[in-house]
Amino acid sequence: MQIVHKIDDFLFTIFPDLMGGGDQIISKLEKYYTYGPYKPKVSINNDCVTIEIDTPTILSQETDYRKTVALCEKGKYSEAKKLLDDLIKKNPTNSEYHRIYGQILSDEGAQGEAINSLIDALRWDSKNGWALIMMGNIFAKYKHDVPTAMKYYNQALKANPNDNIAINNIGANLMQQGKIEEAKKYFYEAIKINRDYPNTHFALGMIAEMENDLRSAFSSTIEAIKLNKNKDVLYQNSVRQAFEIAKRIVQKGDGEKIVKEYLHKLEFEGGAEITLIEDTEILTAAKFELDENYNRKKHVIRYNPNYPAGEHLMMHELVHLELIIEARKDNLNLLFISTQEHKATFVKGLESTINKLKKMGISEDAIANYCSSLFEGMNRQIYNTPIDLFIENLIYNEYAELRPYQFLSLFTLIQEGLKAVTDKKIVDHSPKDILSKSKVYNIINAIQFKELYGVDLIKDFYASPTELKQALGFYDEYVQYKTDRIPAKEYKLVLRWAKELKLDKYFGLVNEKGISHQANRY
Repeated sequence: MQIVHKIDDFLFTIFPDLMGGGDQIISKLEKYYTYGPYKPKVSINNDCVTIEIDTPTILSQETDYRKTVALCEKGKYSEAKKLLDDLIKKNPTNSEYHRIYGQILSDEGAQGEAINSLIDALRWDSKNGWALIMMGNIFAKYKHDVPTAMKYYNQALKANPNDNIAINNIGANLMQQGKIEEAKKYFYEAIKINRDYPNTHFALGMIAEMENDLRSAFSSTIEAIKLNKNKDVLYQNSVRQAFEIAKRIVQKGDGEKIVKEYLHKLEFEGGAEITLIEDTEILTAAKFELDENYNRKKHVIRYNPNYPAGEHLMMHELVHLELIIEARKDNLNLLFISTQEHKATFVKGLESTINKLKKMGISEDAIANYCSSLFEGMNRQIYNTPIDLFIENLIYNEYAELRPYQFLSLFTLIQEGLKAVTDKKIVDHSPKDILSKSKVYNIINAIQFKELYGVDLIKDFYASPTELKQALGFYDEYVQYKTDRIPAKEYKLVLRWAKELKLDKYFGLVNEKGISHQANRY
């Protein structure tokens, strides 16, 4: 197939990126008309440019080429090599056939043979970027010959100055040689070209950790996790690195100062003293006790020291207080009230579960305690889950120094929630309806954790399509609400979600003005 274009204004109209002289036109049109591994022949004669496309070869070999790629992706190398042998016999001038063959041989551990195939690829196309990068990788990783590797990487850069992968690999090799400053220059250049390549962020995280810049190390590593769409080795290493760095940051104890400064700010704004108390007996990781609810002249925040990164737990409860203070300024603060009537309605819905427990020989007192625990736990989720999303979003965006604390703490809390709705012993004895709704609330937290830190725990919940759809729908609704900091708007989601899950009959949500403060709060 032959295509002829006259080099005039119309050519630059349909190809507006064609600039410069003849070489630039040839290069751009060659790239445009390339189909997979099949490159056209482009030439300029007088005022015309001619593109010759080997259509018969494409038609005859494209199917086998695609089969080869699919087989390689599945790791079926022996079958792929048979097809490649045939393709190379038919068309030995195709550089990409040799490149794929070399990659297969390298994956199989035959580095010497891989080099030979890649050399063949480069003899037919010295600008084959992937072949050049693979040669660099083999010499750096397997031959431990960094100078030779750099020759191939530099050639890849000459062939394509915007090849961020080649630049990243050069940085990686410099880092292996201990040339940290030089490596950083290449990594920063790679980031300029493509900010979405996770390998570069991971490498910058490693360098920052070496330089003891732990905040930057954590930030870069989290970015690598967020950008990694595959649960590959890089993803696993990034998650591991994030945990290690976060733990080192928490051990330094700088978060305590941030918490205390925020605490004093809220004491001034709210007009009441706030006390922090370690308490291993509380049912949750942390608990906020409003002064008037307990007939005290000060607020109390109880936190369980057995949970990691306790500063995050304290901060979470303090932000909860700030939301209350903001709502009170406009007389919008609401109380979450649960009465004996609410509890009786809840327990009535557990009749089949109660009968099952009785048949198992469980005592009346134990069953009563179990029902109370379910009721209180469900109400805690109903009230806290929507509000906690706003709290964690505020902490993440306004207190970046606490992100490592938040990362460790939220991960632990989600794992705790995960166990509560997937552990076989718990699942077998729990009412399915309540368990399902609890799972929805827990998944919402996991969705936010993935958005903030890139770590995906959602699949671990083994949610049904309906449960996942509800959780995603609720989170989307929260996203629409979170942009504006309007006081008390979080209460709207508390009620809306509870109504949709048919849980609104187990509590009351009323304006605190003019009513007793002895109501149950969660």
